[in-house]
Amino acid sequence: MSSDLVALVRRRPDVHAVADGMIAMGEPLELRGGEPEPTRLYDTGGRLLVSIESAVQVTVQGEVGRLLGAEFAARVAVPVWWVDVRAVADLPEATRVARRFADALVHWLGGTVYPDGTIEPPALSWKASDHEAPTAGGGPGETSAGAAFHDGVIGG
Repeated sequence: MSSDLVALVRRRPDVHAVADGMIAMGEPLELRGGEPEPTRLYDTGGRLLVSIESAVQVTVQGEVGRLLGAEFAARVAVPVWWVDVRAVADLPEATRVARRFADALVHWLGGTVYPDGTIEPPALSWKASDHEAPTAGGGPGETSAGAAFHDGVIGG
């Protein structure tokens, strides 16, 4: 039996990068596996804590509703990347690590975690410039809302 979370993120996730970041920040984990197999996080004693499935892009709003319920789906805009994060149920540490991993994905990529459903905006990229305030003029390099668009990043 497992404890499942679903991270619905705005950009294609790099699961290994987020897990490596957790390890670099002091989380005592060992990373194994990866595409095409699930990525697995183990504790330092070699016990499996978390299994992370490969991300799947969801482009149809009805699929989110069918799988997670219409009320939750109404708060999620597609397209999103769906990432199943499964914690081993009989280890409290596994649930904490799974939650931390899912929250880290959402922090860096924007989105939400099911079952909680608190929607987070996409993180600002380091490429976004904070030196110039965007204008509402809609000129070259600007969206209709006035936020600067450069190299695939909307800054503002």
